[in-house]
Amino acid sequence: MRIDIATLFTDMCDSVIHESIIGRGIKNGHIEIYSHDIREYTENKHRRVDDKPYGGGTGMVMQAQPVYDCISAIRAQHEGKPRIIYMSPQGETLTQEKVQELAQEPWLILLCGHYEGIDQRVLDELECEEISIGNYVLTGGELPALVVADAVARLQPGVLPNEDAYSIESHYNGLLEYPQFTRPEEWRGRKVPETLLTGDHKTVAEWQNREALRVTRRKRPDMHRAYINAAVRDFWGRFLEAKGLPEDAQYSGIRTLARTEEEVNMELKLILRGKKRSIAYRCEDDELPEIGGYYIITDWDGIPKCVLKIIRAYVVEYDGENIGQVRKISADDDFIDWFREYRDSLNGDDPVICEEFRLEYKGK
Repeated sequence: MRIDIATLFTDMCDSVIHESIIGRGIKNGHIEIYSHDIREYTENKHRRVDDKPYGGGTGMVMQAQPVYDCISAIRAQHEGKPRIIYMSPQGETLTQEKVQELAQEPWLILLCGHYEGIDQRVLDELECEEISIGNYVLTGGELPALVVADAVARLQPGVLPNEDAYSIESHYNGLLEYPQFTRPEEWRGRKVPETLLTGDHKTVAEWQNREALRVTRRKRPDMHRAYINAAVRDFWGRFLEAKGLPEDAQYSGIRTLARTEEEVNMELKLILRGKKRSIAYRCEDDELPEIGGYYIITDWDGIPKCVLKIIRAYVVEYDGENIGQVRKISADDDFIDWFREYRDSLNGDDPVICEEFRLEYKGK
């Protein structure tokens, strides 16, 4: 891949792109990055690239001619059609998804503006795409261009040691990265999580996935919601395909079947093993669940694990003596155990809903 940066400050760009990992990637031939001085293409003896804006206003505007000639000269150096990107606070906000898209391009030209911007006519002539690195304004486009170049370059084959070096990082898969630790095992009374010391790769991977979800939920709830929504859509789609149901079929709800992580894990384990066939809970309204409806059941972190189909639902009025009646109604011992456990906390007028279900689908 080739990246060209059109700028007024080539030394600033060169000092960054030739350092560290990206610099080694260039040296080893995995990527090409060049900087080009727009000022070299001026047609006046003072090498001015800017002038006052029409219509008035503060500041200066970069002229069309030197920008156009610089980009034209860059184009002449290489075959093919480049994707030209103007670094602008008005552009599309850069995301990891966008970085991955740009990393597939064979050739990028990054145009750096300065002062109050660039004459709109040359941006239109060059059919520039605009990208911003955030909702703020900088003195020039060099820092944003370097951010794009770095983010794109590190995804090129050979620049990093292997795909895992970037595929587990924050934002790559829609989540933030899990916490990292190194030696010593204890520092100022703070210990490395025991799981990471076990050497059990499966257990460690499960811990990392779980912590990535929780870090994202805590720090970026917007990303967490998007990730969970996507996981549910994908899971439901696989269920419909597996069962041969219409694509527009809807589920009745999404549930997490307990109030603590430990209870959720226990409930899921029993359901997935076919040992639990009903649930019970205090009735908070008069509405029973939809008979025949499908419910997606998630783990503690909101990841969908199975689909249940409600086959029966009824209300049990507990009067303090009718545990025998409850046993006759439900053959599920788990429900009986639940009823025994919670009956002391139920008031005489607290109805209890019992749902009986069938396990329809287990995720992989």
